[in-house]
Amino acid sequence: MIRARHNSFWVWFFRMYTKSMIRWHFASVTIKGDWTSRDLPVLLMGNHFSWWDGFLANYLNIKIFKKRFHVMMLEEQLKQRMFLSGAGAFSIDKGKRSMVETFSYAVDILKNKKNLLVIYPQGKFQSIHDRPILFEKGYLSILKKVAESGFQLIFYVALTDYFSFRKPMLTIHFKEQSFSSIITATELETMYNEFYLDAADQQKELV
Repeated sequence: MIRARHNSFWVWFFRMYTKSMIRWHFASVTIKGDWTSRDLPVLLMGNHFSWWDGFLANYLNIKIFKKRFHVMMLEEQLKQRMFLSGAGAFSIDKGKRSMVETFSYAVDILKNKKNLLVIYPQGKFQSIHDRPILFEKGYLSILKKVAESGFQLIFYVALTDYFSFRKPMLTIHFKEQSFSSIITATELETMYNEFYLDAADQQKELV
């Protein structure tokens, strides 16, 4: 697997690039949610719907969580953009034995209170109009292995609408989700989908 190798230049560059790209390409950006920091690492789980996903998670971290950014991405994609490891990206090679190493690495990330880890448990792109959101197996093991040491689980849903604008309006909904080590994969998936439906209902109020 490819590990994150935070480099001060690339971290700074992608913070600036993220803010500039989002400001340029969206008519507006609204962040809706609330949380209370408990000085713990953060696990951020979001919907995987576009090329923008990593930038949106980074933007949410810049504005809200302000932690050391880590994001899991497919190894074949990271190999084509190795500079991303300098900004916090690390790889997963699905279906390979190295997945065990990747999950172990993710657990280690979540043992440091300065860290934020982004994962997309869908494992592939899924339209924002296609529901329910389906999680791939395996990701729950990361959460259970750090349940005792403590972390904050944050769900987020990014949704876009155009209305009368040439550029899309972006709304990022987020919430802290309580977590217990006895939760099943199906229950975790259900909790995320309930939050997704609530976010979609709130989105209708923008009209």
